[in-house]
Amino acid sequence: MKLEVNLNWSKSLSKNYLLQAIELVEKSGVKRVWIGELEVFRDPLQLLKLVEEHSSLKPALIVRPERALKLAEKYDVCVIPAGSGKKAVERVVFCLEKLSKRDVMEVYVGCSGRVLAKKAYNAFKNLRIMPNYVKKEFIEWVLQGLEWEEVLPIGPSLILPSEKRDELLIASMLVMSSNESFAKAFGFEREFKALKSVDIISMIKNSKLERCVVSENLLLENFSISGKLTEVAEKITSLPYEGFVLADPFFRDVESLKKLGKLKSCLKP
Repeated sequence: MKLEVNLNWSKSLSKNYLLQAIELVEKSGVKRVWIGELEVFRDPLQLLKLVEEHSSLKPALIVRPERALKLAEKYDVCVIPAGSGKKAVERVVFCLEKLSKRDVMEVYVGCSGRVLAKKAYNAFKNLRIMPNYVKKEFIEWVLQGLEWEEVLPIGPSLILPSEKRDELLIASMLVMSSNESFAKAFGFEREFKALKSVDIISMIKNSKLERCVVSENLLLENFSISGKLTEVAEKITSLPYEGFVLADPFFRDVESLKKLGKLKSCLKP
């Protein structure tokens, strides 16, 4: 099974740490890394430059439509919405329609809802999808039976115990609060409403869990790939897909990164 890692450059990460982390990822045998875009992180192109200058890893980008249009001819890209609502969906679809007429690298759409997934699928032939869920039934809900070129799930990940557990909870909260239709479909309406009362983006920015209004066990069991190394391996291999992307805060935990090679070896080819 293909294992990949999502990278970001938050204010808590120094250049020295990034270089150490990139080296550990490369030594693990991972070939491709995904560099994500979020307003509270530094420009993803800065981190891309470090990856290219200091490793043989293949960098790919999880970026908003405007940036994807500029970079898809050189890098694999996953197009994500810039905001929420109808206009955000329209910008992603417009981007994919433009890319479908050009000679580009691999193109994915990152989404947590069925509306965007369906419209994106119709906009780009042979589109790949990066659903932001870690459970088979959640992912299948997004896929809605369409013939995707590739399904590459991405989700909050961490090998426990870890000092980054609170950051894992924050990342899981962000996923759980990302789509109201999903919450209604799987009976998470109460939790979805509760999460609207907290500033998750501020917690990400400060790397600090201010308060958790949802059961921690519910968050970790449903919205993260976490646990002891063997448990993480079992959860990944239980997914019926060819790969998985270990997302935040995995890259920010050096102890998890040191075990990445062993984790990779535990997965089925």
